[in-house]
Amino acid sequence: MTAAQRTWMTATRRPFPPLPLPPRGSRRSSDAEPPDWAEVALSVYELNGAQRLNAVTESVGLGGAYHVGIEVYWLEWSYGWSVRGTGVHVVPVGKSRIGEFKERISLGKTPLPPHEVFGMLAQLRRQWPGQEYHYLRRNCGHFCAELVRRLKVPVRIPRWVTSLAEMGGRLASWLGVEDGYASCGALPAEDLGGERGRPEEPADVWEFLEDDPDVARSELEWQWAQEHTFELAQ
Repeated sequence: MTAAQRTWMTATRRPFPPLPLPPRGSRRSSDAEPPDWAEVALSVYELNGAQRLNAVTESVGLGGAYHVGIEVYWLEWSYGWSVRGTGVHVVPVGKSRIGEFKERISLGKTPLPPHEVFGMLAQLRRQWPGQEYHYLRRNCGHFCAELVRRLKVPVRIPRWVTSLAEMGGRLASWLGVEDGYASCGALPAEDLGGERGRPEEPADVWEFLEDDPDVARSELEWQWAQEHTFELAQ
């Protein structure tokens, strides 16, 4: 990454906007029940081309070859391979192209408000770089399990989501197989906003996108996710 690109990344990194205070008398105490829109859910997709494999593995209780994401505050977060930068990516709920949507599993409500969730996601973006993705030992299922733990919801993700990968990891270790990297990424940046079109700022983002598309796409996703969430939370 060039010095100019690092400068652009710093200049366009926005602080989390504060959430508006609720009307007086409507503020809930710290132990109050979170609102309905604080629900967290697991999105499960059957990976493209894995239907026959899943039919066999599911029948014997080994789960299947799935892609998963976590729905929280109107967006779906997951993890996958990328050449550079973070592997954490976001898509509209239920819209991953990695597989066919299979089911949605509610995990309860998070007590964390949106700005705290984004603070935690910022940490995860640094801690889960795309180059460390491994489809057996560090995949979307492992990321979702960690995200759910940090969201402090009452239900954990089902064991069958990662059981096939865990068994495959043990078998690969026993056989001495190390190759476990595959594409499991995000939607193209232009698909995130539907009819929104290109963002108006920064003006040179599309030039940067051509120079370093992986990092630029990730930053576009991150910027869009914050704007989208905080707008809905008003």
